[in-house]
This record gives sequence, structure tokens and C-alpha cells, in this order.
Amino acid sequence: MSGRDSGESMSRNRLFSFAAGACLLAALAIAACGGDDDSTPASGGAEAEEAQQEEVTLGAALLGPKNDGSINEAAFMGLEAADEAMPELTISAVLDNQDTEQKHVNSVQTLAGNNDLVYVLSNTFSPVLDVEAPRFPDVEFIGIEAYTPTLHENVYAAAVDWGASSYVAGVLAGQLTETDVVGFIGGAEIPPTVQSQTGFEAGAKSVNPEVTVLKNITGNFQDVALAKEAAAAMIQQDADVILPWLDAGVAGAYQAGDESGENPAMFKLTIPDCEAYDNMVGTAAVNTVELTKKLIASVVNGKATPGAAFIGLQDPDLQTLALCPQYEEDEEVAELTQQTIDDINSGEVTLPDDALNPRPDYEYTEGLAE
Repeated sequence: MSGRDSGESMSRNRLFSFAAGACLLAALAIAACGGDDDSTPASGGAEAEEAQQEEVTLGAALLGPKNDGSINEAAFMGLEAADEAMPELTISAVLDNQDTEQKHVNSVQTLAGNNDLVYVLSNTFSPVLDVEAPRFPDVEFIGIEAYTPTLHENVYAAAVDWGASSYVAGVLAGQLTETDVVGFIGGAEIPPTVQSQTGFEAGAKSVNPEVTVLKNITGNFQDVALAKEAAAAMIQQDADVILPWLDAGVAGAYQAGDESGENPAMFKLTIPDCEAYDNMVGTAAVNTVELTKKLIASVVNGKATPGAAFIGLQDPDLQTLALCPQYEEDEEVAELTQQTIDDINSGEVTLPDDALNPRPDYEYTEGLAE
């Protein structure tokens, strides 16, 4: 696959361990080895085994740059991981910065005309898949975030309930603040941003009803200058804990904290990077690498179910609030974090509706089906 430079490879060291990926590799190796010539194949027979090994081409469209240090980069790395894990899979093209409606349409149509599978990242692709999937019935569409309002037999999607990990971050912010002022900085005003903002505010107020939650949607996940300006304004208003829910733009928020001399506690989105900032509490960590790899593998192996799977905090390998070492070693913070996660999973804590993806009318799953 083209476009794999050394910088992208180095970023692997910042991600979760991929135990599930190792299991997948082992499973594929066993399937490939098979048995003696005279043995009877497992369910599906020789034809199924032959179909499983048949070459499959995949083209992908990403909303942002594949080196953004956040979700787009993680998706790109997940594509690489899937490519390496499955010999029958060939990645034909990865189109990044597909950030307009027209680019969405063009990229999906182009990729669908030349591939067996089309992968898209971002819920902004949902209406495009809803229109284009019926026009390409022989193509299977894989959407991270991009589930369609109508069930299509050739669309397989996984959507993260981003408000879940942000709620946990909000609980910590409400507990850690000494000024009773915390802040949330979002990028584009899209459903995942709204979910996270809602979850963060609800979490903070659940432990500190008097807390003030400052909010700023900059309109851009990548713009460092806008993020820096937003964070600086919040710090001037006494915010001492901030969640910059951004991709590459997160650097601007941390710059503002450093230059202010206040260095408020902050969080990060998607990829843990505690060594980069000494004031980082933790990451609203979504393992898009593993999610991408697992979903592609299940489609290629014929085990996926069309429709939508919603990813909450059920599987910490897919989404969690990952604390940085200095906070993980704080027993009170670590216990509060785990207790909040457990309470969400048990139903003891009910997240606000706006902190979750709207559920479709058709059947769906909570968590990624194995």
C-alpha cells in the first residue's frame, strides 16, 4: 500500500496493544493451513474457504488528513493493520481530506466503481451511503460513524457514542477543578461533537452542580490558531480544566495553556499521548485502529451483520477514558474513573439522549458483534 512513511509508522507506538488483532492473525493462519487433502472442510466446505481467500480490493475515504494525530490517522493505521492481517485484502486507494459534501459524493462513487469494498470515516458520509449503496449492490460499504437511516444489506457501520468517554472526562473535570470553571472546545459542529459536549457538561455537573462549563465550537478540528484562541479565552475566564475535543488543533489548546503560565489540566481525543504534555489528565480514547481492523475483517470473512453497531464503554479496547500515569497513580482519580465507567455500563448512570447516537428504526447491536 502506498503512502506509508516513517512518521506514520512511528505513531503506532502511541496506541493500545492489539491483542484482538493477534487473535485475528492466528485465526486466519489456522484457516489458511486447513487440513489434509482427504479431510472434510469445516462449515461452508471448500467453496467457502476458496471464497474467503479470494482477492478483495478496498478503497477508503477519510474526512481529514491521514496524519492528523487523531481519528483520521488512526483510521489510516487501521486500514494498514487490516491490509497486513489479511493476505486476500488489497487497499487500492486512500483518499483523505474529503471534507465537503461534493467530495463525499465523488469519492464514494469513484471508489465504488473500482473496488469490492468501500470504507468511509465520518457520519457526514451517512446520507451519501444511503443514496449510493443501492446504486452499487455488488459493493460492500464499511462506515466508521457512517450508519444509514435506512437498512441496506451492503452497508456495515460502527458508530461510537462519543458522549460516553466525554462524560467520564466531565466527571473528572468537575472533581479536579479548583475554580469551578471548566471548558469544552469542539471542532466542527457535527453530531459527535454535540454528543461529547453534552456528555462532558453532564458529567461535570453530576459531581459539581455549581460548576460553570464554558463551550466553544471553533468550526475546525485541525486549526491550531482557532483552538489556541478558544483555550486562551477560557483560561482568562478562570477555566482550570479543559477538554479540547479536536484533532490536530489540540496543539493550539496546549500552547495557550503553556503560554498563559497557568497550564490548566487538559484532556485529548482518540490517541493517548501523555508524554507530549505534562498537564494531560487523559484521553477520551477511541481505538479507531482496532475498530477499523475488526469491522473490515468481519465483512471480508462474511461474519458481519448489515446495519449499525454502537460502541460505548463496553469494551475498553475500543473506547474508554485512558488516564495518564500521574493521574492513574492517584487512587482517588483512578477509582472515580473506573466507578464512573462501571456505572455507565451497568445502567446506574443514564447518559443524556444528546450524548448518544440516535438509534435507527431497524435492528442494531450495542457493541461490536464478534
